[in-house]
Amino acid sequence: MRRGIIVLLTGLLALQCGQKSANRDFLHESPKAKNERMAWWRGARFGMFIHWGLYSVPAGEYRGRDVDGASEWIMNNGPIPVSEYEGYTARFNPVKFDADAWAKLAADAGMRYLVITSKHHDGFCMWDSKVSDYDVIDRTPFKRDVMKELSEACRRHGVRFCMYHSIMDWHHPDAQGGLYPNYNSSQASNPNFRRYVDAYLKPQLVELVKAYDPNVLWFDGQWIPDWKLDDGTSLYEFVRGLKPSILVNNRVGKGGTGLSGKAEEKIGDFGTPEQEIPAEGLAGVDWESCMTMNDSWGFKSSDHHWKSDTTLIWNLVETACKGGNFLLNVGPTSEGEIPGASVERLTSMGEWLKVNGEAIYGTRVYRTPQEGPNLRYTLSRDGKTVYAIHLGWPGMKLRLTGIPIPSGSTVTLLGSSEPLKWTSENDTLTIDLPEALGRNLPCRIAYVFKMPPLPYVERPVISVKGDRVSMNIPIEASLATPSESAEIRYTLDGTDPVPTSTLTEGPLSITASGTLKARAFKKGFAASAMSEASFSVLDSSRNGMTYALYEGDWKSLPDFRRLKPVRAGKGLWSFDPLRIRVRDDGYGVVFRGSIEIPTDGEYTFFLRSDDGSRLAIDGMQVALNDGIHAAIERQGAVRLKAGRHPFTVDYFEAGGGESCDVWVEGPGIAKQALPPHWIVK
Repeated sequence: MRRGIIVLLTGLLALQCGQKSANRDFLHESPKAKNERMAWWRGARFGMFIHWGLYSVPAGEYRGRDVDGASEWIMNNGPIPVSEYEGYTARFNPVKFDADAWAKLAADAGMRYLVITSKHHDGFCMWDSKVSDYDVIDRTPFKRDVMKELSEACRRHGVRFCMYHSIMDWHHPDAQGGLYPNYNSSQASNPNFRRYVDAYLKPQLVELVKAYDPNVLWFDGQWIPDWKLDDGTSLYEFVRGLKPSILVNNRVGKGGTGLSGKAEEKIGDFGTPEQEIPAEGLAGVDWESCMTMNDSWGFKSSDHHWKSDTTLIWNLVETACKGGNFLLNVGPTSEGEIPGASVERLTSMGEWLKVNGEAIYGTRVYRTPQEGPNLRYTLSRDGKTVYAIHLGWPGMKLRLTGIPIPSGSTVTLLGSSEPLKWTSENDTLTIDLPEALGRNLPCRIAYVFKMPPLPYVERPVISVKGDRVSMNIPIEASLATPSESAEIRYTLDGTDPVPTSTLTEGPLSITASGTLKARAFKKGFAASAMSEASFSVLDSSRNGMTYALYEGDWKSLPDFRRLKPVRAGKGLWSFDPLRIRVRDDGYGVVFRGSIEIPTDGEYTFFLRSDDGSRLAIDGMQVALNDGIHAAIERQGAVRLKAGRHPFTVDYFEAGGGESCDVWVEGPGIAKQALPPHWIVK
């Protein structure tokens, strides 16, 4: 009876907090307020993710067999009935759990914040919840408040405490629409889901924020059909109403993975690409790449596929140079221990950061983030120092192109106070590395060279009158830079501008399809990052693709030839299903057309979609991306002769995010979206 009263009071408190948040428009706060709130997170760069819960007991094994997938999904993938899964509570007794040891490990590894699962999709609560007794205090022999101990330990060790919380809940009877056998089915729903949100999800969030004061709430499970865009907006406002300074990730919104929509419908404070580092970063968006050390997030006894410390350190560098944070996961055992393989790698990363941390923490994107496979750059927040980070020792000389520095500058290796000799000629900086230094290196794996850059200039702004795609009409574009002392040089053939490229002297009239690249120069040196834009001047006789729209609930690509379309049309130049569909979920599209290949050679096509898709050229399958999934990419290579080739793209969408894109790479062509001017009728 007492718990029922507490639940009622907590629910009323949640309602009051929600009403308070409605009085402030947190979704449209000022840039100044957003920058102040995000400042600590942007400077942190490195954090620890912890997936820990009941799933650590079976550790990926059910009824004597290894279950496919990550261990925290074992309830769904087993599948294990709710009543049987609840039995793991009696076996969850992590007597070796030491909150201070965990927090100290994170601090010693150079991690500035920690995100732990308060509740994963299985619904088990890792704190003393008053809303439910399905928690670590009421159901397990352990009977200790994990969240309380860890939050206090994090504060003692200078690590910011944050929480992951699943929107999806396989245990709660009002929220099991997302449960097996097909969690992403558009038919999976629960008529009482609203009750779950208002009487369970939100009251528990009140508990977490009030009792443990997390700096971040990291949501997940938003792809289930029951969760709508309005729910995401409401929950974001609700959480910010509880604690206005808190940060909320983009998965509070509605969509597939965090990467698919960057900031999911513009809800949330940062994007969350998972298990990957975006090739070009996510320009204009705060983002954090979350990644496992092996293959599973939760502890899986059979998973020994560990990434090396070299790979993990370089992933951290790769993320920082592109302006993102790196959230690296550990999966503790049911006894409460972080696996030794994780500890070894984190210790190595901490040793590296003790020497080179200033090249990571608080840095921002340099105008040239990367050069070749083994060289990355970061820039100090004040713009006065550039760091060149080289994977492996470069030998007797290090050559950097396009990185001019003022005459008389001092160049040093982090961890060594000895100034290094250098020369600059023909846009190349050459640093001499003494043999003695190579025999007495300050660290392992990657080495950081520190120097002052020439004053940084913002990249040129490309402005276009109208659209970048036009029919038979020249496209007018103009280039501008805020720096009066810089000049802008550009190319229209896709090559990178150099000091002798065409100087901008007025608006450009673009009469042919291609790519405009522009860069600011000072004293003959590249002084800004590259700006580029692709343009397509289309022949009106080449009227693009046709399409056929179908409706149905599928788990894999159907044979659309046997189905009747609900609508058909023509004149498409992109594979955007949102322009075609008439309902949110349960539909398919067949795109048809021809592509005009410019030269003979081997072409690689990249097919990315949420959900399934197939690309065929000349009637032959080139790339298959079938199944219900978030936005993932598949590729295929094919040799093609110059000229026209018929193609089809079959696509279906079951629920959650929806996207379909085709990229191409070939002779003299870097990976890019399939150019519209290649598409003919």
